[in-house]
Amino acid sequence: MFRLFNRKKSKRPVQDWELMLMYKTIEKLPGEFQPLKEQIESGLFTSSLVGYSTSDPDYVAFSFSDQIRDFERKRERGFEITNIKVRDICGNKIFMYTIYVSDAVIAGYAIKGFDKHVIDIMSADTDTFIRKFYDDNNADYENLKKLIDEEALKLIKPENVYQVNLSDRVFYHIEDLEDGDFIGIERHGQIYKITHDPFEIIPLDQSLTTFLSK
Repeated sequence: MFRLFNRKKSKRPVQDWELMLMYKTIEKLPGEFQPLKEQIESGLFTSSLVGYSTSDPDYVAFSFSDQIRDFERKRERGFEITNIKVRDICGNKIFMYTIYVSDAVIAGYAIKGFDKHVIDIMSADTDTFIRKFYDDNNADYENLKKLIDEEALKLIKPENVYQVNLSDRVFYHIEDLEDGDFIGIERHGQIYKITHDPFEIIPLDQSLTTFLSK
């Protein structure tokens, strides 16, 4: 579930504290979430992508090793685990913490308002956590239905659909590719491969159904 191409982007090695905070938080959640710990133990996460969200400046996305094939389940509904509270190491500040899961894999996290604080990795308060599924009330997906045929629609997960503004143009994000690139469609129906390094918007001369069926 990447929200891409914010102006200030950086890629860095995944930090130990990020993984430990996530691991210790998941430990406090109900049993249905415990399998997510295996992803952290496996060394799945290789990089943290900061500033790639157009809708949430606090969102940090993960890049993955080839082990993602061992965990990814494309047909599973994506969700976020939210309303979790964490504290800084001094206990003076409380931040809201969210973990994002897509295709059964931890996609990233957000710590609301976090900036140059040291988080206490043992501090997660999950007593009032909420699981929200991405495909609930997705207005962008409803709008996309008007642009594509039923065959293509069957190949698209509603949770993957959201608007992205690039170069004064509006695209619907359809599917993530490698390294943060993605497939998008404009409102007139043309589909594109959109890359970020280098930044390019490349028209595709095949149908969306053909591309997604590969």
